[in-house]
Amino acid sequence: MKGVRLRVRDSSTDVLPERYGVRRKPRKYLLPIPASYFVAVLCFLFFVFVVIVLVERKLPTPLRLVDAPSNPESFIAERAMNHLMRLTDIGPRTTGSYENEVLAIKFFEEEISHIMDQAKPVHRVQVDIQKTSGAFPLHFLDGMTNVYRNVQNVIVRVSAKHSESPHSLLVNCHFDTVSGSPGGSDDGASCAIMLEILQIITQLDQPLKHNLILLFNGAEENLMQASHGFITQHKWANEVRAFVNLEACGAGGREILFQAGPRHPWMMQTYSESVPYPYASSLAQEIFQSGVIPGDTDFRIFRDFGHVSGLDFAWSKNGYVYHTKFDNVRQIPLGTLQRTGDNILALTKGLVNNDKMANTEKYASGNLVFFDFLGAFVIRWSEGTAMLINTLAVAVSIYCLFKNMKASVTRDMEYTVYVRQLAISSSVAIGSLLLILLANFLIALTLTALGRSMSWFARPVWIFFLYICPTLFVPMVLLLLVSRWQRSVVTSAWTLFQLYSDGYQILWTLILLICTVLRIRSGFIALLWIFFTIIENFCRTLLFRHWRGGKWLLLHVAALLLPFTQCLYLILAATSLYVPIMGRIGAGNNAEVIVSLLIGIKFGLLFTCIVPLILLVKNPDRVLSMLSGLFLIAVGLLILTPLGFPYSADPAAPAPQRFMIAHADRTFHDEAGNVKHHDTGYWVVNMDQNSPHTVKSLVSEMTHMQLVDQDCVQQVYCGMPYLMPALSFIWKTHWIPGPPPLISLPTTLYLNKSEMISHDHKRLTFTITGPDHIGVILSPVQGVVLGHWSLYEQERPAGPKWNGRDTYFIYYAYASDPGPWTFSIDLKGPRLSNRTTVDMAVTSHFMHGPAQVGVRFRRFLLQFPPWTDITAWTATYASWKF
Repeated sequence: MKGVRLRVRDSSTDVLPERYGVRRKPRKYLLPIPASYFVAVLCFLFFVFVVIVLVERKLPTPLRLVDAPSNPESFIAERAMNHLMRLTDIGPRTTGSYENEVLAIKFFEEEISHIMDQAKPVHRVQVDIQKTSGAFPLHFLDGMTNVYRNVQNVIVRVSAKHSESPHSLLVNCHFDTVSGSPGGSDDGASCAIMLEILQIITQLDQPLKHNLILLFNGAEENLMQASHGFITQHKWANEVRAFVNLEACGAGGREILFQAGPRHPWMMQTYSESVPYPYASSLAQEIFQSGVIPGDTDFRIFRDFGHVSGLDFAWSKNGYVYHTKFDNVRQIPLGTLQRTGDNILALTKGLVNNDKMANTEKYASGNLVFFDFLGAFVIRWSEGTAMLINTLAVAVSIYCLFKNMKASVTRDMEYTVYVRQLAISSSVAIGSLLLILLANFLIALTLTALGRSMSWFARPVWIFFLYICPTLFVPMVLLLLVSRWQRSVVTSAWTLFQLYSDGYQILWTLILLICTVLRIRSGFIALLWIFFTIIENFCRTLLFRHWRGGKWLLLHVAALLLPFTQCLYLILAATSLYVPIMGRIGAGNNAEVIVSLLIGIKFGLLFTCIVPLILLVKNPDRVLSMLSGLFLIAVGLLILTPLGFPYSADPAAPAPQRFMIAHADRTFHDEAGNVKHHDTGYWVVNMDQNSPHTVKSLVSEMTHMQLVDQDCVQQVYCGMPYLMPALSFIWKTHWIPGPPPLISLPTTLYLNKSEMISHDHKRLTFTITGPDHIGVILSPVQGVVLGHWSLYEQERPAGPKWNGRDTYFIYYAYASDPGPWTFSIDLKGPRLSNRTTVDMAVTSHFMHGPAQVGVRFRRFLLQFPPWTDITAWTATYASWKF
């Protein structure tokens, strides 16, 4: 038209008009955010990651002996380290060894005597050396019965000299170790900390309001035998009202409070109010108690057999050295001792002087949801409060979803269209998590097939390139593909972004709802996301009624920064815990796949606040190219270079490949008691998926190894000398025929008596002699059940089925005074008098001393490279049919 100039927008300019409250479709689908902005957001989140790592590594300045005069009531880390060095200089302290039963006991007697000599007169300090015997069922690993004799405890009781309380706080550590480990962190450091606490407490001018009992127990690695002996039999056990257990599954770093209760929230309140450096999480408690992590502590014994509530602490960093020869004092910084000492000393004072100790049952009700924020303070509320808050959050979240729907329907589209698109977006949001898991699973299988599994074991940074990048890449690609189809209906990029944000909010709301219904306390994670999303919704309504732009985007990032930071903090802590654990879960479990799925689900949920932003980016291909490029470069480096070798022999930061190897003698008897097969060799227990192939070319005998499979059908527990009932997850093992081991003390089994109590009730009485670690495995035949036995009156935990039959694992250990062990079992079933009723296997284990490793065995072990750690012992296995 004449006089009218047609104004055309430059096609190279891609700017969304800030005014969006109109129904007419724009001529072009415009995207407002440059790719550089999105990359800047990612860089900022990486900066948050760096800050979290620095916070996690920060330790207090340790106090030294020269500081003691000016800090009389403070924990002195150097003095505790001196205790630890003297204890670890003894060497490995396996239960039953001279080092554990004589030298370690002597060490504690001398140290405690020295402290008692300096104690202020207002305190009464008593010491007792307990030798204890007993038996109990234990639902750990595959389930077992634990029998012990003459295990030892060193017990110190501090009370007011002139006004003793009938109530006590128990603080526990253990000084025994696994075979071959000096036990610097597990659990020597905890005992050194307790000695230093004893030193400080007895130097106080004021007496304690309630008693303090320090239990140095000598048989925890035998699966909590000594703690059971104390809490069920000792004269001071009945006055224990609360306990603090100190453990380790790593070395150095910060101690985490990972179990609290049951009930008695006042203890958690005391912890949060007294300790200077909190680190606690009910998420960790639920993970640990689920059995996902292969481990247990004396917490279970005090809780289940003493019926006492308490707090459980453990070091979780650097789990590579846990139960290895590398667990020495060099792995434990003075700052770690100072931090843990300061915390446990403050907690001990707070609990032992707490008026609630006098009537704990009055304050017993309720469990807590708790977590710390970046180690600064503890946030906690009761389970009842959590139910109320969670329900309210779900309701307000649903309200916000309807509010967003109403606003978008008013401005951009019809109601039915919006509901349909929200359903699609929610389905895509949930489907993106499944697609992440599938992608990571396929990556893990590919790396396993290429022989590049567990590259992240010694260098966890590989996890970022191999799995975190795909975890961000995959949902972005999915959203971009689906959004291309949606653009024909959803004409505003902002509305599309809001749809997917609401879709992920629906996902978090469903998670919170499920956690609330199932009373899962770690649902606080979903609550954080929903709570801050609700805040963002209300702030957006108040501040940005009609306009959207850079400030609106800044609000979105700022609102979700806190839950992102807290969740990343928890994720990094969990990752640093389970990565080393992958080195000891057994070759039958694919660690590569497990890590890929764990990373996928954790970071997939974490990135729910980032992924929808890709829908606003002008050139998303640049972001996707960056992520895919990082992934492909990493895979190329893994394939073409040795950078992905999983293990390390660096003394400063070891990450060894673990092996458990027994030089074994095996004998199998038939129904008549005659030997039907006998052989000797090396039983190689493969602790990770790369075993034993990584050392096959280095150890000559490995060329003759045989997978243990047929024996698992023909013999109970695969005919192998399992030290613990761990067949369910340590089932892939190898046998290497070899020379006979040197057996210094033969193991014998005698059937003393077989008597028919009635026509369907038979009693068998046995006597066993052998070394100080013995296992007995029973499997009644089909149609026969195990009834009563003489070990104890409680339940008898059954283990994994063998050819459809029940199995029962009995672990027996004695610390001194070797002698015959006699017990009886009752069998019930039809026609018991003239047929085989039970298969029985007896294993013996030489875990210390000259009999542990013979000359030929040592020559075999010397072939292994320095980046391995071997738990080696001599064992026997013999089976009978009765």
